[in-house]
Amino acid sequence: MKGVSGIVHPVDQLLPLRQLIPLGLQHVLAMYAGAVAVAVPLILAGALGLKSIELTYLVAADLFSCGIATLSELLVPKRTSFRHFR
Repeated sequence: MKGVSGIVHPVDQLLPLRQLIPLGLQHVLAMYAGAVAVAVPLILAGALGLKSIELTYLVAADLFSCGIATLSELLVPKRTSFRHFR
């Protein structure tokens, strides 16, 4: 995204493909670990005393909502996206 001066901010620069692929994979793995292993499902299931099948559904719902959030960032126009508020 170009600023008023016409200069592209470093955050918005397009990296070469040899850097994009490993960074994208790192992002997916970090999101997965944060969404499943550390965050809400395991803590919530333990606190509520849920059975393992209920924990499975909770983890699936958590990953699904993370996917929906990712798709909304990719597909929603920039004026209504979270990227607009930087």
